[in-house]
Amino acid sequence: MSSFLIEPIYDSAIVAVMVSLIVAAVLVLVTPPTENRFHRRCLIALRGLAAFILMLALFRPGLVQTDTRPADATLVVAVDTSRSMTFPDDERGDRWTHQQQAWRELASGIAALDESMSVRLLGYDKTATALDDASPTALDTITPKGDLTDLASAATATIAAAQGQPLAGVVLMGDGTQTAPIAGAGAERIAQTLKTWGVPLWTVPIGPAGGQSANRDVGIDALPESFSLFAKNEFEVNFQVQLRGLAGTEVPLRLLWIDEQGKETVAAERRVIAEKASEVKGMTIQVIAPDPGVYRLNVEVAPQSGEWVTSNNTQTAFVNVREGGGRILYLEGTARMEQTYLRAALRRFPDLDLTYQWIPSDTASRWPVGMRDWFQKGKFDIYIIGDLDADAIGRKQLEQLAQTVSEGAGLVMLGGYHNYDAGGYANSPLADVLPIKLDASRRIDIASDRGASVRQQIEGPITMNLARAHPITDLGGSDPAKIWASLPPLPGANRFVGPKVAPGVQVLLETPEKDPLLVVGEYGQGRTAAIAFDSTWRWWREGQSEVYRRFWRQVALWLLSRQEDSGDRIVIELDSRRFANEDQTEFRARFTSLAPEPSAEPSPEPWIAEVIDANQQVTVITDTAKSTQAGGQSMSGKIPELAPGYYRLRIQPENEKSNLKAETLAFQVIDQSREMVMPVADPGYLRQLAEITQEHGGGAFSFEQIDQLVQRIADRRQQAEAPVVEKHTLGDDPLSGWLLFVVFAGALSTEWTLRRRWGLV
Repeated sequence: MSSFLIEPIYDSAIVAVMVSLIVAAVLVLVTPPTENRFHRRCLIALRGLAAFILMLALFRPGLVQTDTRPADATLVVAVDTSRSMTFPDDERGDRWTHQQQAWRELASGIAALDESMSVRLLGYDKTATALDDASPTALDTITPKGDLTDLASAATATIAAAQGQPLAGVVLMGDGTQTAPIAGAGAERIAQTLKTWGVPLWTVPIGPAGGQSANRDVGIDALPESFSLFAKNEFEVNFQVQLRGLAGTEVPLRLLWIDEQGKETVAAERRVIAEKASEVKGMTIQVIAPDPGVYRLNVEVAPQSGEWVTSNNTQTAFVNVREGGGRILYLEGTARMEQTYLRAALRRFPDLDLTYQWIPSDTASRWPVGMRDWFQKGKFDIYIIGDLDADAIGRKQLEQLAQTVSEGAGLVMLGGYHNYDAGGYANSPLADVLPIKLDASRRIDIASDRGASVRQQIEGPITMNLARAHPITDLGGSDPAKIWASLPPLPGANRFVGPKVAPGVQVLLETPEKDPLLVVGEYGQGRTAAIAFDSTWRWWREGQSEVYRRFWRQVALWLLSRQEDSGDRIVIELDSRRFANEDQTEFRARFTSLAPEPSAEPSPEPWIAEVIDANQQVTVITDTAKSTQAGGQSMSGKIPELAPGYYRLRIQPENEKSNLKAETLAFQVIDQSREMVMPVADPGYLRQLAEITQEHGGGAFSFEQIDQLVQRIADRRQQAEAPVVEKHTLGDDPLSGWLLFVVFAGALSTEWTLRRRWGLV
């Protein structure tokens, strides 16, 4: 609709009329001074034109146009670009395909609407990113790669994307599953904000809701990362089977040995029956260790019909199987410092399996303590008896222990106040087993004064002298006797009656006064040792931890009739041997020598850290830290980001002629993305978000209802129409203003020029 108006100067029509009358009077009364009619008419016409222009400027006529149309606004569309969109939606395609279809139809539909609405397209996963292209084909070149989905981040970004313009509405597409931790306000808070502003939220849920058929999954969990085993030993494999949506279904399960050449051998097979819609079953399966070597132990379940995620159907443990090994039973009566350090030292070696049993003296009223079947042949390979009275074990069980030692087990007794003679072993079956003489008259009752036992001790400090070279006492170096003499002195030791005179009995360590401190011998097919001291832990405390570990390991290996490889080697440690590809896993490698010279300086040499994949491709780790200490050199670093798969970490000397051998440690990189272990969509959540803005036209639409969504957007735009008034007043814009000025000035200038030419000036 159009109309005319006038806007006189000073908003006063009276002033404009009066000035117009004055101008007209001047035009009538002041005529050109000439008798020539033509000249007169020309001059009056020019003056009249100038007067007319002046009157137009006084009254300022204008044209008003009134129309109704939607105000300028922005429609923001956010699409899900996380990896979960690659999951199936139905038999016609996956979620990403259906989202592409939804966007194409939406972009084509809103393109036909009014030009006052701009469209901004966002892609979101863990964060939201604006997409420069908002054409119908904008998603055709995009691949969903996001590892997490944050709907709150997407909703927040839609508000920021408007860039200060009013929002015509927000369209949120996706499967509705929140997998990223929510750091701030959730998507519900953003929807409430849109409601407060009167902005509709339209959602397009894609993907089936969770149900008995859409939520089927079986997975293996809680399997230990690694095992250290002895060949042909039986051991337990503990793990969990997670079952969801498989009630009443029988699921086959098997354990596989996989050697370094990739050969598979079935270790065990079972069947698991799901009793509930969702449950976790704990499993324990007895397995026999294979021949010595390095293996992977896979626990796997067969993929089930309708199961979308199969990456969790298998879990791997790394297994190092050694030839032989030793199982140690450590019986202790007094909780001394020696037992603390000795247990820590022996448990560090993977081929030594230690079982510790404490029998405190305040339980003497219940002695002897039942030891179950621990003294039977084959149950343990080595028996360590600490400061423990013979009555705590009992004669019958000691007879069984003596028989087991005679059949090949090892026995070692440590120093203490309540063992040997004082502990009643002189009248026990172990009197014939131990390699030293025992005196029954030195028996001390467990409840008697400790002073009597002290009188059977050698007072310290005691320097240890090497009496005979032996695998137990070989601490390395060119002069073992010097090394023993340099160790911290003992604060005390048991005073033995003396060693037995029998084949195989040897005194290995003694005091400067020739009192025996370490005596070894044989009994039947077994080996025995009598140690007079219980304070070697002081070596560890004073910086000789490697000497401590070596000594006690050599004691154990000699009792097992094995010899230790005393060569230097590299030890590799990983934070975890099975970790997700996004984790920052660190490794450490250190030089260890089982025969260190206490005074020797380390001889550092450069090492190389490498990662080897399943195809034998080698990647050198360059970002490492190296250090040299008194005990040797070490290296640390981080495993680089790797694709899921099996790898080996290899540490080797840079010098190929080095005496050190390369060491490798296998590990696995797994895809543990939360996005890919939650395949079920949550369309209900998106519907709830849309319903928050329902009073402003918000709602949820399937990807097949985009035409209805386009119509809803069009209806919403019509409701947003408002009257738009456009007023054009003469002289307000530069064009009309300059036009009036040029005509007015031109008329007066022409009139003055003609008067001068005609001689009227």
